[in-house]
Amino acid sequence: MLKAIFLDMDETLCATSVADKQALATLKHYVQSQFPTVDADIFCQRYIAGIYKQLNDEFPQLVMLLDNELLFRQTLVQTLFSQQQLTISFEQAAAIQASFDDGRMAGFDFFPEVKTMLATLRQYYKLVVITNGPVFSQHPKLIATAMAEHVDYIIVGGEEPAEKPALSIFKKALELVECQPNEVLHMGDSLAADIAGANGAGIVSVWVDTGKESDHEKLSQFPPTYIVTEPQQLLDVITQHFA
Repeated sequence: MLKAIFLDMDETLCATSVADKQALATLKHYVQSQFPTVDADIFCQRYIAGIYKQLNDEFPQLVMLLDNELLFRQTLVQTLFSQQQLTISFEQAAAIQASFDDGRMAGFDFFPEVKTMLATLRQYYKLVVITNGPVFSQHPKLIATAMAEHVDYIIVGGEEPAEKPALSIFKKALELVECQPNEVLHMGDSLAADIAGANGAGIVSVWVDTGKESDHEKLSQFPPTYIVTEPQQLLDVITQHFA
């Protein structure tokens, strides 16, 4: 019998990529207006790669700052500006970072119909959001969506000893809802984090296919129990698997 549902946040319940696009537009406008000699397109492209830790090999000196996400991002801004032969102060980097954050939170919200789905599910099951990422970025998202009003528990990977797919974070969720693995399911968009983690914990896994070709190349490595293309299709999965 299904008793609880574990849910990823970014790109599962919430349209993170949409918010990122709005944040980048805000960032580009700010950089262009304040620093006209900088190639804002190149800066923005590199910045978004950097905050998703895709430039760590290129900038090993920044990796040492990862315990402080805000400092990491502000130093990333300074580093990317220096690559365009422009030196800026830490205060200027902080303002640039703030423009991105403000734009992102202004555009961060649930996918359509998700709040209705959560309200329906919560009548019958305990709901736990398990989201990877640092406190610096995840807590504002949780506040922007009033997530605590829609689910019973929230686990932020950046506050835990290890993030998804670590078994420990799924064990914590199971303890919170007082359930066994066969009494829950987990839905998320990341094969390597959500699906691998749920599979490793013996939990039914539901993958939200966002259409990325790179994800489909990993399907054989991290096979989900079910595949959906819209989060609200979870209701059909529940009916099919636990009826």
